[in-house]
Amino acid sequence: MINRNTFFWMSACLVVLFLAAGQRIAFASSISETVTVNTSGLPATPGSEIFFILTDGSGTGDANNTATLSAFTFGGGTAGAVDAVSSTGGVSGDMGSGVSITDSGFPNILAQYFTAGSSVSFGLNLTTNVDPGSIPDQFGFVILDPGGNPIPTSDLTGSNYLAVINIDSSNPSSVSYSDLVTITPQGPVSTPEPATLFLLAAGLAAIALSTKRPTTLT
Repeated sequence: MINRNTFFWMSACLVVLFLAAGQRIAFASSISETVTVNTSGLPATPGSEIFFILTDGSGTGDANNTATLSAFTFGGGTAGAVDAVSSTGGVSGDMGSGVSITDSGFPNILAQYFTAGSSVSFGLNLTTNVDPGSIPDQFGFVILDPGGNPIPTSDLTGSNYLAVINIDSSNPSSVSYSDLVTITPQGPVSTPEPATLFLLAAGLAAIALSTKRPTTLT
């Protein structure tokens, strides 16, 4: 015989599961790319520097986007020390272990020295949550030679970005400002987020299974 407690919890679970079945699954979107920069024109001496910049378009530091950089290679060169003076905002890690930049400040910069080899290459995963308003979040990077001079690019802002991504859609395009840059898209990535009702139903089911059975229905 089914006891009253079990009957109640099974009924509740069935109702919530029914509702969850009609709920759309939410997705957290991001894009993934492999970026390579030809650095053979830089001196093979310590002191070159790369700046990874994630700018919050809202200007509020809403922390709604993160750039994750990994798998750095230097074409025979080596990573140097993080430039703590020039780094600011929601940044952590380094090019040896991996870099994470969140737009929790304005701006958010991870700067690090390196000794140039034939190229710098890294994997980029960037979330693509669009800010309200007309100014999107933006990811980009700049490289300086050991003398502090940026690699010249066609960036009309004068900032000499080698490439940028304006997060103006769930699948934004990368814009390169130099022939030295090669960007290989790995495609958009959609990560399913569990529906709230489904989680509630799972919790109710767990409670039902653990409930004692002191009485039976008559």
